[in-house]
Amino acid sequence: MEWLGIVMWAVVLMVASPLGLVALTAPSFGLVPPLAIGGLATCVLYLVIDDATWLAWLSAGLALGGAGAVTVGAAIIVSSPSEGAGQTLEENAALVAGTVIPLLLTTAFVMVLAAVGVTTVG
Repeated sequence: MEWLGIVMWAVVLMVASPLGLVALTAPSFGLVPPLAIGGLATCVLYLVIDDATWLAWLSAGLALGGAGAVTVGAAIIVSSPSEGAGQTLEENAALVAGTVIPLLLTTAFVMVLAAVGVTTVG
């Protein structure tokens, strides 16, 4: 599951990076790219360091924190009235948020599986 976790974190990082552009409208979106970088780093360290299951738990926690931040940001975008100036950017951010939330939750699940010992590496 560790390798799947690295691939999932890489996909999350690629998809979630544009959310930082909307951080002025919804500040919690600014947290998502650093959380994704931290999640990828902890997943790689989990592979490198033996008997460090706390890194897998930390990676799962970062995924859940990222999902919470995206959810709060999406709620801010949906609830605020738009005057049309940044409407296209906000619509694209809502699309990315709708894509990133399930990816982060799936990544958290994969990292929990890695932390409890369900592994694909001998």
